[in-house]
Amino acid sequence: MQDALAERLGRAQARLRRHVVLALMGWSVLVGGSLVWNIQNEMRQTEQLATREARIHFNKDIAFRRWATRHGGVYVPVDERTPPSPWMAHIPDRDVVTDSGQPLTLMNPAYMLRQMMEEYAAEYSVRGRITSLNPLNPNNAADEWEASVLQRFATSDVREVSEVVDGPDGSHLRLMRAMITEIGCLKCHAGQGYQVGDIRGGIGVSVPLDGFRTLQSSALRLQAVSHGIIWMVGVVGIGIGGSRNRKRIEDEQADQRLLMELSHRNQTILNSVGEGIVGIDGTCAVIFASPSVTRILGWSETELMGKKFHDLIEPGTRVEGVPCPGVNSCCPTLMHGQGRQSVGELLRRKDAPPLPVEVQSSPVVEGGRVTGAVLVFHDISERLEGEVRRHELLERLERSNHDLQDFAYVVSHDLQEPLRMVSSYMGLVNRRYADKLDDDGRDFIAFAVDGAKRMSRMIADLVDFSRVETRGHAFAPVNMTQVVEDCLANLALSIDETGAVIAVQPDLPSAMGDREQLVRLMQNLVGNALKFRSPDRPPQIRIGGRLRDDGRREYWVADNGIGIAAEHHQRIFMIFQRVGATQVDGTGIGLSVVKRIVERHGGEITVESELGQGATFRFDLPG
Repeated sequence: MQDALAERLGRAQARLRRHVVLALMGWSVLVGGSLVWNIQNEMRQTEQLATREARIHFNKDIAFRRWATRHGGVYVPVDERTPPSPWMAHIPDRDVVTDSGQPLTLMNPAYMLRQMMEEYAAEYSVRGRITSLNPLNPNNAADEWEASVLQRFATSDVREVSEVVDGPDGSHLRLMRAMITEIGCLKCHAGQGYQVGDIRGGIGVSVPLDGFRTLQSSALRLQAVSHGIIWMVGVVGIGIGGSRNRKRIEDEQADQRLLMELSHRNQTILNSVGEGIVGIDGTCAVIFASPSVTRILGWSETELMGKKFHDLIEPGTRVEGVPCPGVNSCCPTLMHGQGRQSVGELLRRKDAPPLPVEVQSSPVVEGGRVTGAVLVFHDISERLEGEVRRHELLERLERSNHDLQDFAYVVSHDLQEPLRMVSSYMGLVNRRYADKLDDDGRDFIAFAVDGAKRMSRMIADLVDFSRVETRGHAFAPVNMTQVVEDCLANLALSIDETGAVIAVQPDLPSAMGDREQLVRLMQNLVGNALKFRSPDRPPQIRIGGRLRDDGRREYWVADNGIGIAAEHHQRIFMIFQRVGATQVDGTGIGLSVVKRIVERHGGEITVESELGQGATFRFDLPG
């Protein structure tokens, strides 16, 4: 017995170790996934910032070129840096002399833009280029990257290309946009065969990425440190939980060992007493009784002989409908010749209360006819007491499970603390050093705080998800109209902000359920309709219900939002599943909680939707 218990303890501890390892792996994957996502997001934002700066410089260049084009160029004094352009020799009035004798030369838009770009690059390291596959000035000939982009402009509908290019002087974000021939361009380029609307070339900008990547490295280090802290807190929490579960398993095994020892002692006592064996004839009269019968029931052998066995059974334990004045154990056996087993009958004792026994009967067949039966019974009072103790143990285990659930909540609460610490300290950094940080630095702090808040919401939602079954209230009649009113009151701010129009069917059918969870269910569905609204129209939400033929209540929440593709109709109810390109605030757990609440109420939830056509969620509740 001790070896069996030790083996079971070893198996339980091995399972616990596997669960702890799986929890550590799951937690590591969760935190690692969050870190990878944040790193990718930082890198995307770095490239977006560089692209935005490139577009700013490009817009400045294109505005300058258009200004010069509308004015047909500008006359400037001739000097070493700005000699008359040999590529404009075909223009009759390229060179003029003022009344005072000052020689002037015409700078066309390309000449002016190139000179301005050269000065800007020398001052700010942001290089600009105006180029063409058929340049008027060979100095404007395209390099390899520019030539490939200009080929794309000529052979496709693409009009802008941006790309990170590595070179001997570091990485740059290069952006080029097609340059379309305008009327003012024909003054210099009509001779090349260009017409208004033709793609004459492109204007490009090259922005160095070293400064952006320095800021990106700082943000990535901050993400790594914050996620490392969060991971360590989770590992400590899992370790504490594993240690406490190990202690619980050992305590349960000790209790089981004690129960088995008690059961063994009881069985030994029962075996020493022996079973009662009684033989009866065809009339159910006792014709034989073993010595243990006398010892168990207190009746002497003389008193038992000839006594009807059913007279030994306490009234109230007979099977009604048996057409003999007999009892559970002997009458069916004598009538049908079939052995049977009966548990829980009470046998009268001479000077003691009735004894609960288990009776097994076997027919005695002679010449093909049932002439009697052999009844074997034994005392099951100890077994009944053991069942009471087992019930008490189950109650203790249930209390232990509740304690573990409370522990899970405490662990989740402890996990929230470092997240709040990260947010608080980042807020402190922002307040104390805001005047020393640029806009990018303040944005990075905001990103870190937002990430900590998202992790906090995810932990809280996971706790809610795990407690749908364990912390629900008993079912009671629920006024669903009032449930919807409470839901809309909770979402009043979001409804006002989105300008949503909500139509609620009057006198919704009532249901049986957990009112608090039903408010949460409705709130999640309406909240989703507000989040995934169409950008082209204000949200319109309809809430209704009906009494079905099977007695259950069916309810629905319909919207005119962005809709859900058919292949995602099942995935949206899975935890952490988010589908489609639209990204909104949330953890991806809301619909999983909804599904779990509906299933706790014995129902199911479905969605009817097409992409761009809104969605209708239907679920049923007991009446």
